Amino acid sequence: MPTTITDLVDDTAFERLVLDRVFPLMPSSGGAASVVDLGTSGSISVAVTPQPAVASVSVSSSDSSGSPAGQLSVDTVRPLIFGAAWKVLDQIVELALEQAGVSHDRGNDYTIKKKTQSASVGGVGALPPLDMHTAVWDRIMLLFAATAELRNSLAHRHLVVDPGSGAISATPRPGQPPATPVTADEQAAFCQLATGTVNAVIAASIPDRQLAQLRWNLDRLGAHHGQPAFGDSSATGLIPRVIVRPAVSRAGELVLDFAAIRADAATAAGGVSHYDLEIHLPDGRILACGLEDAPGTTAVISISAPLTWLRWA
Repeated sequence: MPTTITDLVDDTAFERLVLDRVFPLMPSSGGAASVVDLGTSGSISVAVTPQPAVASVSVSSSDSSGSPAGQLSVDTVRPLIFGAAWKVLDQIVELALEQAGVSHDRGNDYTIKKKTQSASVGGVGALPPLDMHTAVWDRIMLLFAATAELRNSLAHRHLVVDPGSGAISATPRPGQPPATPVTADEQAAFCQLATGTVNAVIAASIPDRQLAQLRWNLDRLGAHHGQPAFGDSSATGLIPRVIVRPAVSRAGELVLDFAAIRADAATAAGGVSHYDLEIHLPDGRILACGLEDAPGTTAVISISAPLTWLRWA
């Protein structure tokens, strides 16, 4: 049971590895294959338009003799990855209860019933940075509680998987009503949500683009948490690197027209939701930010005291 962020990192290491590779929250960066270099004059010198991201994931298996076996697609193991995502949220809930000083209900542990009941009634305090976004946190907690029977069926009973659609259904205990099935698309949304949530809690920060993706995934899962939609849109396409190389004045200042940068970036690599901006200085240093975090007008930036939305890369 995690009691610190370090514990959370250790206790979810394998699950985060799988989730980050198979169901990342954000589209991947285009890297060297997707660079928009605006040079020093604002004219595009290099523009490689990114292609849509295509993920191909397989899980290889072999018997004890080492003989090759078939490969399993993500569709085949999606319910197991869903279980890994649920465990990640479970660990987050335990950390939140521990840090709030909530008493245990079984030895040194919290039972699943205790955790889900607390989550369903707002009894799990939000961890940073989601304590600043309680509407997001509350929906995550409601989803955690609403999907508990799916987790219990996967771990202890029988999880029903529709072979055609990939939807999963819980096997209820005697006298319990059946839980709402979770479609294949909703499973992917749940996994992306868990990925983004745990990474945000570990980093204790969440950029606006990632917060918007959390909200979008929560909207996809509205049938399970029952709350109004946020109305965010999906991030699309790879994330290109947009490079500018401005001159620096003797006073250590540079002037950037961010409206023009956005327009040039869209001309070179359109059809994507986000751009990563890199400001390459003459001395070799690089200031970076998400382009959506920059102002919509021309800004004067002091190298000695960069604005808060910029970071040294």
